[in-house]
Amino acid sequence: MSFQLSILKILAGHPHGRASIEVVKQHLAIYYSSGPEWPARMKRIASRAPQLDIFGQRLIEREAGCWIITDEGRKTLEGLELLDLGAMQGQVGREIAHAPEDE
Repeated sequence: MSFQLSILKILAGHPHGRASIEVVKQHLAIYYSSGPEWPARMKRIASRAPQLDIFGQRLIEREAGCWIITDEGRKTLEGLELLDLGAMQGQVGREIAHAPEDE
């Protein structure tokens, strides 16, 4: 699922939400080989949508040699990122609340 989420992110960042399959593959290779941060973030966000199916849910359209993110795909991505942001802010708030005070 995290690969599917990564594909949504990649397409959302391209002009008109469109990229060739080759460009998507290049971005995936870079992101997943550049350290643990990207895979961890995508896995965390994808865990909020375990039934994500970018093609079955029509979040991405296929054309000859390229993929295009749909409006629904953008909305889904935005919603998942907002959920993750809210969860991360909540975690930081809990950590601050439980931090030992200087005496």
